[in-house]
Amino acid sequence: MKTSLKDLGITIEELYNGTKQILINLSDKQYQFHVVLLGRDNQPDCKISSWGANLWARTNKGMNYEKYETLSTLQSALVKLIKTKVDTNGEITFDVTDDIHTM
Repeated sequence: MKTSLKDLGITIEELYNGTKQILINLSDKQYQFHVVLLGRDNQPDCKISSWGANLWARTNKGMNYEKYETLSTLQSALVKLIKTKVDTNGEITFDVTDDIHTM
């Protein structure tokens, strides 16, 4: 697992095309968060979801159906959202998967 999206060897295009998906892990929690970047209507979106945490939340751009242009701005928004919505003091790390979840 990596602490930076850039270290995962993916592109923002792969994420929005739905060929790769980001997973967020917290060192003090058992569950993972899936980062969903496309809505069911294939419009840009940005939300995190976790069945284990019983949490689903959108970033500001996600609420407005806007795309992130770079991995670094996406990462900043995801870290901010996690810190706002999850009671955690753990380290935030990222992983990538080919197994795509839309919720």
